[in-house]
Amino acid sequence: MSGPRLSIIPARAATDKALKPRDLQVLCVLGRHTDELGWCTRSQVKMSVEMGCARSTVFEAIERLVSAGYLERHVVEQSNGRDAPHIYRVILDPVHPSLGDLRPEPDDDLDSADPADQSAPPAGISAPPAGPGPAPKNDSLRTNLRESARDEEEKVRRWLKKTHPAWPTYVNDSDVKALVAAMKLTDDERDTAAGRLADYVETAKASGKAAGRTTICSFAVYLDEKRWEKLPAKSVPVAAADDYAAPFGPVWMAWVMGHMLDGPANPNASAFAERWPQLFKLFDMARHGKGYRFGERWHGLKGQMMAVPVDTQQWLDWKACFQQRGWPWLPDPGRVAYFPVGGPDGLEAFEQTLRGNHDAGGREAAE
Repeated sequence: MSGPRLSIIPARAATDKALKPRDLQVLCVLGRHTDELGWCTRSQVKMSVEMGCARSTVFEAIERLVSAGYLERHVVEQSNGRDAPHIYRVILDPVHPSLGDLRPEPDDDLDSADPADQSAPPAGISAPPAGPGPAPKNDSLRTNLRESARDEEEKVRRWLKKTHPAWPTYVNDSDVKALVAAMKLTDDERDTAAGRLADYVETAKASGKAAGRTTICSFAVYLDEKRWEKLPAKSVPVAAADDYAAPFGPVWMAWVMGHMLDGPANPNASAFAERWPQLFKLFDMARHGKGYRFGERWHGLKGQMMAVPVDTQQWLDWKACFQQRGWPWLPDPGRVAYFPVGGPDGLEAFEQTLRGNHDAGGREAAE
């Protein structure tokens, strides 16, 4: 038998449901090479060969182990600037959540009796807890530190679920890399990244077209390099009464949804162009990439709209909703179109907001 016989890893990892099988396998491989203090250096390439998997699989497992508090990683660079195998420490014992809660054993009886004269308690009988309260719970599986880290990760996952689908490379992006990059940001940075997402995509596409490129970076790279910081400052113009709105955007779609809710102009007509003349005109312009100018009321509804990528489940839910209500479906929007927040179930709330903004009553024209 060749190679190490034992792998030293924290026992809590064996029952941690947050870890994937590959994560535990990588932790075991590192645990085979640690010194007495838990440190080792190991090439990800060699680990991937040992495990019979891709290096990217090892990389993603290490990212999860570091985030979960099982590994400490130190990046090493050679004198020529190239990366060397990283140094890892397997964290055997997590930080105690509350050292202040640990109470010393009582010493009130030290003066009244000599310890040498006291007999030990009978075997099988445990000593009572110190103090009047229950003994402090020291559960290394669920420390406050781990719970806080998991709460933060869950919050970031929810943010990614809402924001990531609007990114052009979403289908091919690595969820793990996006999560790792997002976890490094503060709440304010994530808010800014989401707010400037459309600006960056538009700028990147324009510059790529001028340079003859058709690709755009992954969402993880956008977050990791904070690329929104390279954009020019975003101007905040005063909303004009007749502002232009691009097709399938939040303002354009807010008007479409409001128009649908008002019903057809000529209910008895059979042709689309006759039943919905304004909608027919708007859809025809959208097919040629032309938007329209809408009143201030519709710009005020932007916050009620959210991006829905094409062919996702929510996109299919909206399509079914249109069909059920007898509404004409949209022309091809490309990658994404905006709909009321909350999906079809949120349509009633959107309509209430819409009616609340409509002081004059009745149908309002786009202009």
